[in-house]
Amino acid sequence: MTAYRFRVKFDPDPTSLWRDIVVGENRTVEEFQTAINRAVGLDHGHLWFVGTDEDYWNSEVKYECTEAFGETPNLGGFGFDEETYDASETTIGEMVRQLELEERDRLCYLYDYGDEWRFYAICTEIVGDESSDREPEVRKRKGDPIDQYGASNPRET
Repeated sequence: MTAYRFRVKFDPDPTSLWRDIVVGENRTVEEFQTAINRAVGLDHGHLWFVGTDEDYWNSEVKYECTEAFGETPNLGGFGFDEETYDASETTIGEMVRQLELEERDRLCYLYDYGDEWRFYAICTEIVGDESSDREPEVRKRKGDPIDQYGASNPRET
């Protein structure tokens, strides 16, 4: 029985918009991503990936949405070999083991390859008394959701 608590922060303004999300290790990376989008006000109509640390496009390991998995161009021109996984088939537990993720380690999340909504998630706690099958759940929050297509879009200012 293990779950993980992540503090997901909006990269351009991490103190104004964040969510604490707990997710069981048997849930997929895609389920975690869906919970992030719902929690911060983004839709689900664009390509995305979860990567390592704060590397975003330069991540050596990416967990991609099914639509992008195997379809995106090899970005080897950045000087590294990229390893990709299908986020719908990779559990949180598998990702944690593959990345050797520990408390205080960081993931990056990029949503919409055009607008590049950037978030990062810090593993704030490994929760041993939560179900491994726990659906992603927002436990704490700060800030209003993003108005992705509206006038309050912080990326447009």
